[in-house]
Amino acid sequence: MEIWSEKGKGEKVFAIHYSLLIIHYIMQPIRYSVTGTKATVGKNAGNTLYRPTLQLTGAIDLPELAKHMSEHDSKYNEGDIYAVLVQAVKCIKEMAQQGIKVQLSDLGAFVPRIKTVSQTSSEDVTAAHIKAVTLKWQAGYRTKNFIADCEFTRVAKRKNQALLVQAESSGQGSMTLAEKANAGGTGGTGGTGGTGGTGGNSAGGE
Repeated sequence: MEIWSEKGKGEKVFAIHYSLLIIHYIMQPIRYSVTGTKATVGKNAGNTLYRPTLQLTGAIDLPELAKHMSEHDSKYNEGDIYAVLVQAVKCIKEMAQQGIKVQLSDLGAFVPRIKTVSQTSSEDVTAAHIKAVTLKWQAGYRTKNFIADCEFTRVAKRKNQALLVQAESSGQGSMTLAEKANAGGTGGTGGTGGTGGTGGNSAGGE
């Protein structure tokens, strides 16, 4: 808040200027390392092919998600949001028990699935051959591919990160670090949609 004054036409005029402080959640870039796999078939057979591999930077549970949601300018507190999420879990399961797909707008859908044991005759098939009922998540419009909303940064493989920390702790120089890790270094933050490409899904990363 800034306060200033000026005189005009014999009168003292006070004006107050407020600076609107908007706190934004700071989005972290997706971390990826480079993984090499030797191709066994196709035109690249015998060659090592390299691709980005996503590195998870953490995991949150339901209470933490509720806390995070409450901090997004929500009029509902953390406890209220958590209670709704817990109830949602219960209700989604109840719907799945009835064979009902739960569509959560353009976020995606929970679809019930069954795991079964096959028989050689259709007459022999009974409910006893259903061994599990599970839920499958189907991504919606906003979650199917949101690469345009993401940024990326290249990091060393996890095993090489450990070597870097070990070498740094023992007081070794940066050249020795690079030789020992053989990681190719870390890169800067990429632009939106600039990294990722194709080549299979990966989670957790190396």
